[in-house]
Amino acid sequence: MNFWQHCKAWLATATALPDSTLHALAGMLVLLAAAVVLRRVPWDWRAWGVLLALELANETYDMLNPASGEDRLGASLHDLWLTMLCPTLLVLLVPMLIRRAASRDRVEQPLE
Repeated sequence: MNFWQHCKAWLATATALPDSTLHALAGMLVLLAAAVVLRRVPWDWRAWGVLLALELANETYDMLNPASGEDRLGASLHDLWLTMLCPTLLVLLVPMLIRRAASRDRVEQPLE
């Protein structure tokens, strides 16, 4: 077992969380970290792109290492879906909600 696989196995054991939960949490944490490093809001497409690139690299690595036990395409697509779901919803929905709130504020201002 190499270093990256060992780190993932240790994290799963230490937290006692299922793999699917770890993927969802890791997706959000990496998105937030990318936003901080890029000095952008978390719903910026650039932070989402960093997350996508890192997750694709992780899943490619898993697919190329049969010893990991994660070398099936279906499992990798499932992990990709779990990791990217919440960040994708954030990127798609937050800007829409911000625009909606801003337009509502403009309508509700009294005329002077």
